[in-house]
Formats: sequence, structure tokens, C-alpha cells
Amino acid sequence: MKKNLFVRLLFGAALVASLASCRSEDFLNSHEEAPPSKFRVFTAQKDETINYGKGFKTLLEHYDDIHKVQHTAQAVRNALKNSLETTDEYVEMNIRSQDFTTKTNEKFTLFPLIKNQQVDGIIIAVLKENETQVEFLKMYPEAENYSEMLKLFREAYLKNTLPQRLAAKANGSCSSDGTPCDTGEVIITMPGAGGGYTGGTWNGDTLPAGGCLPYDNCLNPEGGGGSGGGETNPTNNSAPVNPCDKLKTQNLSADYKAKIEELDKPSVFSLKKETGFLESKSGVFTQLQPAASTSSSDGMTVPVTSNTKGYIHTHLNDYDTGKFNDEGLPLINQPIRMFSPADVNTLMIMAGFVTDGDYSQLYGTMVSSYGNYTIMFTGTASDIKTGFDTEQWRKDYMKYKEDHDFWTFEKLFLNFLKDKMNVQGVELYKIKDNGTIQKKTLNANNNVQSDDCPQ
Repeated sequence: MKKNLFVRLLFGAALVASLASCRSEDFLNSHEEAPPSKFRVFTAQKDETINYGKGFKTLLEHYDDIHKVQHTAQAVRNALKNSLETTDEYVEMNIRSQDFTTKTNEKFTLFPLIKNQQVDGIIIAVLKENETQVEFLKMYPEAENYSEMLKLFREAYLKNTLPQRLAAKANGSCSSDGTPCDTGEVIITMPGAGGGYTGGTWNGDTLPAGGCLPYDNCLNPEGGGGSGGGETNPTNNSAPVNPCDKLKTQNLSADYKAKIEELDKPSVFSLKKETGFLESKSGVFTQLQPAASTSSSDGMTVPVTSNTKGYIHTHLNDYDTGKFNDEGLPLINQPIRMFSPADVNTLMIMAGFVTDGDYSQLYGTMVSSYGNYTIMFTGTASDIKTGFDTEQWRKDYMKYKEDHDFWTFEKLFLNFLKDKMNVQGVELYKIKDNGTIQKKTLNANNNVQSDDCPQ
């Protein structure tokens, strides 16, 4: 349902508070800033007119989904369905102003901030820096015409949730369990243009202000700052190398084989911290540094840059943490001897630096007592997804293993990749001791199928 309301708005000196940046955990990735990339959601197709308000809605709702956090009404609803704890403050993305364009060609849209089932503030979603950066800002009450704008949002919210409130019998909540109201689409039309604004943080929140990667919504990086014209995906004149051919060549490399042999030892697998190497595009290997070992993390720090070709690292055997539970029994860490969500995230970050569409040289290799495996990215720019290097994804992976305790590590990884991470374009290969390379896929019954690469 669309509503068109009207208020005079002089927006020039509005004050706002910025949502702060997020942090990654577990398998850490530090990388130099990628070439600016525009957002897919803000790129018009043919004669299409871009709806920036809907674009901001898509980004924030998807961010909540992939990072398991709650900034939107949709995320709160999903948490309630899964009997999880919910936040009492979120953005109602279905109610918004029309889209604005500032004198510096920034785009922004206003949304109401809901707290305890009522409008408590105003959020400004901003697209800036040649449409390569997004930021969500909270307007301070000192902003000009703030009271008028807040009143307008409150009227729209109450009007479009009143029938649900009357039927709920839950002290004003939209339902007996506190589920956010379904407002339908409400557009508030306001004349005027935006200017400058300042601000701080929104309750110390963890929403990033920046580029497209955390939102999983990148076009192919433009490289060199891009051009002022329409967005195009660079193409590579030569055909990408087949993964089987790439792996056969890689396994014949004396330097690569030496690093594998250095890691593929029982003495290395019995350590309490992972070991590994980073390979540059010039073929130089450097030692990776382990992250601080904790009861939940024994991973590596992988400094990904535009010069990164791949990485090799170990996954450890079970080991005694040196700690004890309440019953006095030793606590044993049981690492999954297969790629983790964070490992996939590292490969995706590497893919984000590619500007010619050829991802065939990129790889991630895991060496363990279970076997040696390599993942490769065979998708397109639209398949690049990140945000899987968080503690929540680590916990979800471990829980998935517990729920499927009799599955092989191969089956565990491939099904988690498909069903939970919803990742396309990442392929798994096993490198056997005799040099045979096997591609691992799921058949129609979600069981692992092994196909040998041609000799």
C-alpha cells in the first residue's frame, strides 16, 4: 500500500549519528582497500529507473541475514520464528521518504527508527563517493524540522499498524509475541534537498559504513578508481584455465610441493595453532602468522591484497586445551578437518580484487590428516559473497557438524556451503597421495560424488 504525504523540509544542516563499523572474528582477514566497486542494487538495467529506497532496504535486510544480526523488522521477525532473543530497536524499511539527491550528487532516503513498538528516531540511508559507499546515519533531534518529520513518521506508522494493534490484545504490540507490524509500503513525500550533516554512533552498533563487500552486493571492481560513465564488467581476452589443469600445474611446482611437504606432517597436525603460507602472484611464499589461540580459535591471519594468488594452511587434529569442565574432565578442541566458512570468505575477498573476470589462478589449500584439499572460485562477480568470517558463522558450522555427526567432512562442507551459506561458484578438489585430483560435488541426493580430473 502506498501513501503520499507532504511536509516542508529544509534539510541542509541536519545533524545525524553514524552507525559504527563492524569487526570480523576467528579466521582473520586483513587486506588493502579494494578498487571501488558500485552496488548491484543501485545499477540500472537498460531504461530502468533506480529506486534508491528499495535498494537501501535490500542491502540492510540482506546484511542482517548474512551476518545474523538485527537492524530491520524482517530480521526481528526471523529471530522470533527461531525463538531467539530480539532487539527492541530496529529500522522499519517499509516506511520511507522519497529519494533525495544532494548538490554533491549523493543519494539519501529517510526511514523511521522503531523502539518499543513506536517511532523513536529517524535514520538516513546515504549513497555517496560516486555511488560506491553506503552509510546509515541517525539524525539528531537538533536537526531543523526534526519534530515535524518525526511526527509525520509516527502518524504513518500508527495509521498503518492500528488494525493489527487493536486485534492483538498485547498492550499495543502488533501481535502477542511482539512481532513487528506489517505496515505495507508507505512513501512520505518531502520537498527540499539534503546538504551536510554530522554525527556520532548509533548505540555503538556494528553496521559498517563503507563499500559493497559486507552487503554481498558488488559489481566487478572497476580498478583505478573507475570511470565516470556507465558500469561495465571488464573481460579477459584469454580463456580462463580449467581448474583441473590449473591444479595439475600447481602440484608440479617445486616451490608449492615443498610447502605442502613442510605442512603435511603428524608433528604439524598435533600443534595447537594452524600453520601456513601465502603465495603472491609472482610465486613468492611467505609464512602466515597464527591468530591468538583460544578455546574457540586456532586459526591463521591471512593478509589478502590485490597481489595475493592463494594460501596454504593446516587444519589440526583434536588437542587438549589444558582446561577442564565443571566435572574435572579435560576440554578437547575438535577442529573440523575441512574448509571453514572463514576459509571461503578469504577466497571471496581474493576474488573481489579481480578486475578482468579471470579467477582461475586463485586458490585456497587445506592440509590435514584427513587429506589435502583445494577450493577454487569458478563463479562470476555476482557470486562473490563475504561476511563468513564471524564467530556466529563458526558456531553455526560447529552446530551443523553436531547435527550431522555421521557425515564425512566432505559432505558436511559441501552441504553447508549450499544450504546455509548459499554460495555459488566455489568448487572443492581433493589431491590424493598418488597425485590424482578429484572434483567433489553433491549429487541429487546431496551425497558426495567424486570425479577424477583427466590425466
